[in-house]
Amino acid sequence: MSVQEQIKENLLKEIYTDIDKMYDFMSQHFILETEHEDLIIKQLNKLKDQFYLISTNSRLS
Repeated sequence: MSVQEQIKENLLKEIYTDIDKMYDFMSQHFILETEHEDLIIKQLNKLKDQFYLISTNSRLS
């Protein structure tokens, strides 16, 4: 694995951790209906997918 790939991997881990914290924040501060919780999870997973695609298809600055 190249240095750039390692850096990208670490950045993605950090981003994913922050996204998970967003979910934790919502679940701790709001009483969510099951449908809303499912929607939040779905949207945050989409966000993770987008960051993954950006990471794999873009160079580091």
